[in-house]
Amino acid sequence: MRTERPQGAPVGPARGSRRALLPLALAAGGLAVALLVQAVFDPFRTDVPLCPVYHLTGLHCPGCGAIRSVHALLDGDLALALRSNAVLMVALPAVALGFGRWTLRRMRGLRTAAPPSSVVLAGAVIAVVFGILRNLPFFWFLAPVSFVGA
Repeated sequence: MRTERPQGAPVGPARGSRRALLPLALAAGGLAVALLVQAVFDPFRTDVPLCPVYHLTGLHCPGCGAIRSVHALLDGDLALALRSNAVLMVALPAVALGFGRWTLRRMRGLRTAAPPSSVVLAGAVIAVVFGILRNLPFFWFLAPVSFVGA
């Protein structure tokens, strides 16, 4: 038995600019938190034990220096941001592009799926390799800058 769809009923998911509110709210919230941290905390002048991996093992994890990197980026110092955590600075534009793609797909009413497993696996491999290399003496330049007085 076939049922008829009422005239004017939507065919698929809702479309339009209202569907961009969630991504825009997430982006605005993330930026607000980053700016708030920027205003009240200077990781280059204060030694706050943020990384349990570093404090337990003495090794720099892939995320070590991320707060200093974002702080330097918001200050407009790209060189110091790269020096603090290079992989984060390379990943930020890729994340922004993915976020933009997600927003556009939501606005068009298209299905928004998780990133492909190959992308997630590649990101994990890059993070692990970066975490290993930044702890080797030959790759000293990948280690984050000094915690205090950089």
